[in-house]
Amino acid sequence: MSGYIQRTFQFIYLSGLVFCLAGLLSGAGCSNGLLERRPAVEKRWACDKAADEAMHRHDYEAAILLHQRLLEKEPANGLALYHLGYVYGQTGDHPTEALYYEKAIDLGFKEDSIFFNLGMAYGELNQIENSIYAFSKALDINPNSADNHFGLALAYQRSVADKLAEKEFLKAIEINPAHVDARLYLSLLYADMGELQKAAGQLRKILEIDPAHRGAREFLKRIEKE
Repeated sequence: MSGYIQRTFQFIYLSGLVFCLAGLLSGAGCSNGLLERRPAVEKRWACDKAADEAMHRHDYEAAILLHQRLLEKEPANGLALYHLGYVYGQTGDHPTEALYYEKAIDLGFKEDSIFFNLGMAYGELNQIENSIYAFSKALDINPNSADNHFGLALAYQRSVADKLAEKEFLKAIEINPAHVDARLYLSLLYADMGELQKAAGQLRKILEIDPAHRGAREFLKRIEKE
């Protein structure tokens, strides 16, 4: 069974211009699995089919119970630990989410996807240095992933390291020019830096890719009124 979809940060605070991206990202919210990637899983582990099915139908209570039952029999199952962490993340329990990711990593489950999700969990906990470290580890494993550069950019953006964040957003866009989320968050960064023309340029690129993108259109209208 492959790993679960990854999550973006639910909220980013930018001084000057403050936006809850749950209201900007196509009205869908930021925790609904905007970044999908299903990495290959180390073959020595297998997860419980019923546990994974419960996860996919969003029955988190059953998913937690079934993963825990499997782990009682196989406490060193890194894949099950990873999946259980993901389930807790979906319930909003990010301390427990991070704990299970860390346990899986300690057992040798070290795909870039788990470090990406760990970086996101640390971000939710406002543990920015840990978040940066986790995304850096993801990039060590897969430096050609636009998503991994995007995650590191988000962490830098939260730490107000604007130039580092800009560099990583641009790298994500270089790898995947259609990475709408990277362009949107980069536009927010530019707006916060007072570079409204650059922000508008990224928003126009988004609308070329997705003319129906409500968040980009509304943000562009706000900028054009400045």
